[in-house]
Amino acid sequence: MPATPAQEPALAIPLRFGTYRARYSLAIGLLFAGGILLQFSSAYTLGLTLAGAAATVAGWIIVPAPGWRRALVAGPALFGVVALIGGAQSSGLLALTLGGWLIVRMRPLVSFVVLVAPVAAAYGLAQLFPQYGYGALVGGVLGAVLVGSAWLARMIAAAPFAQRRMIAHRIRTNVP
Repeated sequence: MPATPAQEPALAIPLRFGTYRARYSLAIGLLFAGGILLQFSSAYTLGLTLAGAAATVAGWIIVPAPGWRRALVAGPALFGVVALIGGAQSSGLLALTLGGWLIVRMRPLVSFVVLVAPVAAAYGLAQLFPQYGYGALVGGVLGAVLVGSAWLARMIAAAPFAQRRMIAHRIRTNVP
């Protein structure tokens, strides 16, 4: 195995506009802003709901990845984030958003095991905070679980066993 760590597969994609770092940073910002706006929306703040949904979809559109992957995950991932409006009981659907992220970031199938983390955290939070009033706390904890799970999936993808499997199945990667 090479001494250098594996690079992101999305780095090899030719972009039609912008740079990789700018699009990645803007996409992350839009996805988090959209999630936060949706978390604080209600029937009385439809403007926040629309702005959050628009920011979320825009984030999925500009993240550097093949177009078919972005189109495939935008709807289910938006549904997963919008489900937070229902409170902690429906927050397990955030696994759709994490799954979309793993698809867009071209993670190997073995890394999808991390989808268990947001579902387990959502179940635990729904037991601890069944009332709707704890939405900010639940959203913050689940946001941290999502970020941690995404980083864990990246570490799994960079592990030697995952790299060998990707190469054996001729999955495009930047491993020299």
